[in-house]
Amino acid sequence: MRYKVNMAYDGRNYAGFQSQINAVAIQDVIEEALFRIFGEKIRIIMSSRTDAGVHAYDQVFHFDTDKKKEPGKLKFSMNSLIPKDMHINKVEIVSEDFHARFSVKKKTYEYLINIGEYDPFLVGRAYQCFYKLDIDLMKKGAELLKGKHDFSSFNTSSLKEYPNQVKDITEFRITIKKDILKITVTSSGFLRNMVRIMVGTLIDLGRGLKTLNDIEDMLNHPNKSTRRYNADPNGLYLKKIFY
Repeated sequence: MRYKVNMAYDGRNYAGFQSQINAVAIQDVIEEALFRIFGEKIRIIMSSRTDAGVHAYDQVFHFDTDKKKEPGKLKFSMNSLIPKDMHINKVEIVSEDFHARFSVKKKTYEYLINIGEYDPFLVGRAYQCFYKLDIDLMKKGAELLKGKHDFSSFNTSSLKEYPNQVKDITEFRITIKKDILKITVTSSGFLRNMVRIMVGTLIDLGRGLKTLNDIEDMLNHPNKSTRRYNADPNGLYLKKIFY
């Protein structure tokens, strides 16, 4: 029996989604809840490994067990056992062909930047930017990053682990509502810290620390030693997984 689960969480209190040594991860909390429900050790497979402090509206994972539970009741049971900074949105039984990671068609991330007065209610939920940003220039930079490129300059995944670092970004939008700058990025796949480094690069561009030529050079001459800024994780949200 394979179960597919959609969940949301506030990542501030966790060392990321994936289990780690000597730190509490979201995976640990979920697997403990499943152990209490099913009475057996269950290993979950996630769609995306979010870093410490990163949030999600729609993380997806699956797990297998011989025991059958009604999806609605399982959702209720899981929500009763996990902390209030997590929530199970949906549980469904799927075929064994489904895989939370390998069946993904594309993912959308959002990054929130507060460009107004410091807001204590956004602590841990958005990057509080103290610098004046050239938003129009940042939008031009986003257009450069859109499309199929070698993103070796924009991630921390090793070339040994991932020799091919070409990705296709199908959406890269920057919108503003009041004092919140929202950056939306969609691709079939992302490398480690890729969204945060792209956002950090655009922030540097908006501050005048980088130019459009710098971004073009990072794309045209991929280099792991390129100076780059990895934006704060608290502004990043896994928005949607598409299958």
